[in-house]
Amino acid sequence: MGCTTSTPTTTTSSSNLRDSSQTASINVSATERVMNGRIAIDKTERIKGPLPQDRPEDEDAHLPLPKLNDKGQLTEEEVQARRSGSGMAREIVLGDLSVEEETIYGSYAVLTQRGYHPNQPHKPNQDDYHITAVDFAKGQGDALFAVFDGHGAKGHDCASYAKSKFPIMLASNIQKARAKKNAGKIKDHPDRAKVVGAFHPNSWPKLTVEEYERCCRDACLRCNKAMHEDSKVIDTMAGTTAIAVSFHAGKMTITNLGDSRAVLGYRVDSDLTQFCAAAERETQETISNLFARDDDDDLLHHTANGKKLTEGDIVAVALSEDQTPYRKDERERLKSAGARICTIDQMEGKEPMHENWGEFAGGNTINYEGNIPRVWCEGHNYPGTAFTRSLGDSIAQHIGVSAEPEIITKRVTRGDEYLVIATDGIFEFLTNQNVIDICVESSDPSDACTRLVDASYEKWLLHETRTDDITCIVVFLKNTIPNEVEVMRNLIFRKHQVKGTNGLTTALLRTPEYNDC
Repeated sequence: MGCTTSTPTTTTSSSNLRDSSQTASINVSATERVMNGRIAIDKTERIKGPLPQDRPEDEDAHLPLPKLNDKGQLTEEEVQARRSGSGMAREIVLGDLSVEEETIYGSYAVLTQRGYHPNQPHKPNQDDYHITAVDFAKGQGDALFAVFDGHGAKGHDCASYAKSKFPIMLASNIQKARAKKNAGKIKDHPDRAKVVGAFHPNSWPKLTVEEYERCCRDACLRCNKAMHEDSKVIDTMAGTTAIAVSFHAGKMTITNLGDSRAVLGYRVDSDLTQFCAAAERETQETISNLFARDDDDDLLHHTANGKKLTEGDIVAVALSEDQTPYRKDERERLKSAGARICTIDQMEGKEPMHENWGEFAGGNTINYEGNIPRVWCEGHNYPGTAFTRSLGDSIAQHIGVSAEPEIITKRVTRGDEYLVIATDGIFEFLTNQNVIDICVESSDPSDACTRLVDASYEKWLLHETRTDDITCIVVFLKNTIPNEVEVMRNLIFRKHQVKGTNGLTTALLRTPEYNDC
């Protein structure tokens, strides 16, 4: 999928990049210098031993060093000082507030913890977040929750920029689209003077799913273009992931760029178990067998940990799919744009070229080795991104890294009890189900955030010398809206199909009422 970008004068065109690759040789020492400490892209192989010393000067070297314990890890006092968020859980009311049966009650909290890099002790928190919990885009009962994970030397600037611009652009798109529909409604009314509340946003027509998703897509592309054009933001070799969950008209729309995630905790009811049992009998395969399948059909192979669903279970349902080179569709898209996909070891000749890296995009497996495939300009040792879509990253976007989001929409129903929106600092060492299980054990969203950050941080200490920035938004939901069994089965047991604004939503939401509100 393409995207609209401006080309900074300091970058080389994609054709020039490909032409120069015929004579350029890879500078191995430069690769090691850039990649081993995650300086350039913040995504590299596991750091298990002594850290390389060839580092840029720390601009904040005059600041006091963080307090460490005898293990060389941050003290508890230092960890707490690196945390910030909402504090206590806060109440929200979503959906159609005029109809009790359509009202969605909930609460939310957010927590972020700045990471620690021993070789860059003053590195800023490159995660950011945005929450508008009441009347987002002047829509009664609407809300927006989003997280951004910056990468690169100026990744914190990119994340901050996206946080400040994307919600405004999205709200503007939605309001303009609704106002346009309202103007058409007034124009077609036989007596315009008698249209009640004609100019009050609460009375404006709601957008269809397709119209709303179009607003989300445009906001991503506009934000990306604006970031390229803003001289105050250096996004040549920096950028940010972005994942947003918008609540509107009783639905949630998930807009995703990168490898942050939105995961739903869904309570299985008898209707879903019966539906799945019928499908199981029809296919003569158990759910465990479906889990083990790794062919190119429509069935997920990373659902419910391969176990049969039981009524009352809280199952983790991925509402987004990591956009990384692990995905064959993403690899092929980037290669067609001129990118080279390989690990650092492969690029440096330490390992033969292949694409058998396994599958770690599903949320039920963890890559403890860390030898991950990356995106490179042919013949060069940059940019080395570990994701295939993002905001910013102007060099990488010459070779296919895109700001075109993947979007899905579903109606909020009574089975939707927990929602987690988080950066990969949470999911690096926790599966989707791990994350939802922690939420289930928590007393409220604030408790869940603390437990999630604690659990993630503990895993980082176990597996690496440094720790990543960790950010999560947790929402608890409660409503009586009937579940939609086939939609949930498709979400749980089927792969995301065609990507983009007309992909999964088209496959999932077949009922006419989705486009009638």
